Amino acid sequence: MRRSVDFDFSFPCSYEAEELLEFPGTGVFHSPVVHFPRTDKPNGSGLWLKVKARSGKTWIGAFSRGYNVPPAFSRVLGSPLPDRVCVIADGNGYIVDVENPEVWEQIPVMPVLGVRPAVEANLLIFADFTRLAAYGQTGLVWKSQTLCWDDLKISGVTSNTIEGTGYDPKNRAAPEMRFVVELRTGRSLLPSPFQNCE
Repeated sequence: MRRSVDFDFSFPCSYEAEELLEFPGTGVFHSPVVHFPRTDKPNGSGLWLKVKARSGKTWIGAFSRGYNVPPAFSRVLGSPLPDRVCVIADGNGYIVDVENPEVWEQIPVMPVLGVRPAVEANLLIFADFTRLAAYGQTGLVWKSQTLCWDDLKISGVTSNTIEGTGYDPKNRAAPEMRFVVELRTGRSLLPSPFQNCE
């Protein structure tokens, strides 16, 4: 079975995580299985991970996928808290306490189409089609205004800014527009074409 998830541990973490590519022949796991989100009708179609916390506690996570069409992707990342794992499952994003997997939250960006660790600022930056959001040690730090009409792409993260491009249907000559936001606040540093729309 082909691996479907990438791993990025730019942030230090206190756990181990691996993708489960096949179920045990008996159909029974030796560790507890936790479904994200909770469901009364589990199925085997999600992203399955085995997570081992620093304490030795081991559990299996079954993460519901968003949609299996590009630009959706799957990735497991370290987060600003070493005992929290970030899981992107084809557009659905989750932050989970590895010692207490019942404690988790869904990333307030849907679908997650981009993610960048900003380690020096202690932030994970998430992107959907038109906006950015930043997650830090206390949870959601900020969510940007609408930055483009579609096809948002992060091109770079500096110590102060996040830069990127997006689609501008009003400019036929140059339909790719540029954005720059302040890393710590999410405030747009360029004039917004949406000031009268939001």
